[in-house]
Amino acid sequence: MHAINRAGLIETLKSELKEDNDKLRKDINTLRQEMGNKLDNLTEEMRGLTERMEEAENRVGRVEDMTLDLTEALTESIKRQRSIQNKLTDLESRSRRNNIRLFGVGEGEEGKSVTQFVTDFLKRELPLPADFDLKIQRAHRVFAAKPRPKNNPRQIIVNFQEYTTKELILKEAWKKGRIQSNGRNIYFDHDYATEIVQKRMAYQEIKKVLKEKGVRFQTPYTSIRIHWESGVGTYSSAHEAGMELRKRGLEVEVPTAVTEEVAMETRLQKSLGWQREARPRREHRVPTAQRAKEKLMEFQRSGKK
Repeated sequence: MHAINRAGLIETLKSELKEDNDKLRKDINTLRQEMGNKLDNLTEEMRGLTERMEEAENRVGRVEDMTLDLTEALTESIKRQRSIQNKLTDLESRSRRNNIRLFGVGEGEEGKSVTQFVTDFLKRELPLPADFDLKIQRAHRVFAAKPRPKNNPRQIIVNFQEYTTKELILKEAWKKGRIQSNGRNIYFDHDYATEIVQKRMAYQEIKKVLKEKGVRFQTPYTSIRIHWESGVGTYSSAHEAGMELRKRGLEVEVPTAVTEEVAMETRLQKSLGWQREARPRREHRVPTAQRAKEKLMEFQRSGKK
């Protein structure tokens, strides 16, 4: 009896174990299928993300290349603009080479004719031959609003037909030193272009310090020549001269050494330095400036046809 019950119990256990094994196998298959589906989905998502990442990298690369091209084009434009500006300044300076400027002549002193006033004034104040022909082509006040009585009068620009006459007038005026008209001190100088005036103005603080120290100096064009006890030194910029004064123990504010155009060009180069190092430039791409030039030439050729 006990043997029969034991055999039946074993069969029951086997049956239950088989059912459990079947159920476990089924669950494992189901789990495997679900995991397989999820892995397939993840693989698809990863493929999509990879494609999007590659597209993003390509777009970033194109933007980097375009930005570098634009920066190069802008930098080249700044250089060309500087070159053109220098040529324009040179041309303007040449057109003014026969001119002088008179500073300090009171408003209205010239009467009806500025040319006649200047002629009489120069012959009266400077040691010129009585029959010397100044050959003044024109003379006028600078084109600006008439100043208030307390303000400085407008300068007078005088244009001579001959350069030698202009140089003679300046030489004699500077040699005489103090020249007055109606109690006002009158100063003579070249008629410089605006850019030249700005460069000369940069020496104002330096000249002030030199005058206070009794150091002789001259300002030929855009340079300054300083007569030190140890010898004469010529400096091509206010920054260079200021640094020299500092070395010699003179307190002076040193002007900046770079112009706004050069500073802008430097900032452009620095702003994209990380892109040049992190990502090599694509050699097959044609720079923007070159592409623009080629399109312009193509347009010009089509226009001639």
